[in-house]
Amino acid sequence: MKINQSLKVEPIIEEKVFSVSEFLDFLNEKLKPCWAIIQGEIGEKIWNYPRFTYFNLLDKDGSVLKCFVWREVIENLGIDLESGGMKIKVMGYPEFRKDKGEVNFQVQRIELVGEGILKKQYEILKKKLAALGYFALERKKPIPRFCENIGLITSKFGKGALKDFKTNLGKFGFRIFFYDVRVEGSFAIDEITQAINWFNQNMPKLDVLVLTRGGGDWESLQPFNSEDLVKAISASKIPIITGIGHEDDTTLADLAADLRVSTPTDAAKILNENWKLASIKVYEFGRNLNLAIKGNFKDIKEKIIFYGQDLVKRVKKEILLKAGRLDDLMRNLSLSFKGYFNDFQILERNFQQNFLTVKSLIKNQELKINQLSEDLNKDQSRWGTAAKKNLKQQEEKLIRSSPILKLKQGYTITKDSFGKIIKDPTKLKISQMIKTKFYKGQVSSKIKEIE
Repeated sequence: MKINQSLKVEPIIEEKVFSVSEFLDFLNEKLKPCWAIIQGEIGEKIWNYPRFTYFNLLDKDGSVLKCFVWREVIENLGIDLESGGMKIKVMGYPEFRKDKGEVNFQVQRIELVGEGILKKQYEILKKKLAALGYFALERKKPIPRFCENIGLITSKFGKGALKDFKTNLGKFGFRIFFYDVRVEGSFAIDEITQAINWFNQNMPKLDVLVLTRGGGDWESLQPFNSEDLVKAISASKIPIITGIGHEDDTTLADLAADLRVSTPTDAAKILNENWKLASIKVYEFGRNLNLAIKGNFKDIKEKIIFYGQDLVKRVKKEILLKAGRLDDLMRNLSLSFKGYFNDFQILERNFQQNFLTVKSLIKNQELKINQLSEDLNKDQSRWGTAAKKNLKQQEEKLIRSSPILKLKQGYTITKDSFGKIIKDPTKLKISQMIKTKFYKGQVSSKIKEIE
């Protein structure tokens, strides 16, 4: 060794003497992070106790892994463990047992392997959860008619589920909040339930959650046939739509969901449907409203013309009537003057017969005639002024009685659907349509209350 070459020496661990219990605790702390998923067959012997179970997990080469599992894990599985060949996957971590001095695998979750046993598990869990009411119709929440904010739970690596959903979702202003999860495998159940819980806690105002994935075999769809996922779906305050697999795939998650559709594409179409219908209805309503407005304006115009013509006729008729009365008055005055002149001629003849008497009478009559003539002139002027004033007043009354003037002053005319003017509200009915005419335009309304 060269003089300048240095030696690398490992540091000495501080000397410590463990008790057995302390050392096992130390080892367990080191082993607990070693989570693993292990597949094998259950051995011939299963040791069942009230709160837990022991069993051996075997490989074909004869390798043995002793397993410990709490009873509630088996209950969540929905089916009892069977000795002698049942294939399962276990997820958990190794641990030294202090009481036995051996390593056991602490099982946190069990998954079944094989289509036959998965179908059996499905039927048992389905019957159990149905009896508990998880699939009851009265527990299902209604899907909003017009959804805008959507929580989407699926895998971004799935076989087209994410793409199919987004492609078939129409352009109606949807806001999609995507939560990426695994949709198969041992960790899928936890991730999907966490996603449902996260949306309920952080975005409770969402209109709907969509849980979707593509088709698959019984083993790949196993997470959607778990009791934990069914309970998470049922506990969600946000309505959930499931679109899992294909038409023939009906999982327990589908049965618990508020609405089940066959595929991700169908889930998108369901959310589009009411928006499409609404867009058609809005177009039809706009077109019908335009026609109705044009029809109402035409009707109002015709009525204004009719009322205007009728008013002119009525005013002319009143003027002619007053003019006729004035002519009669003038004729009567003329006849009165003629009577006075006839009397005067008679007096003149009598004057010739009796000059003195007549002279005196003439003088008296002359005074009377002058006074009468003056009074007649005054009366004629007064009568003419009175007649003109009366005629003016009548004309003003006619103008004030015009319906157009009343409308201009703020009054309205209300008619029923047959065009009959409404004077008594007691003859109307709730929800009856009425039309109210203003000076400019009219409105249609529905009766909500009659007082």
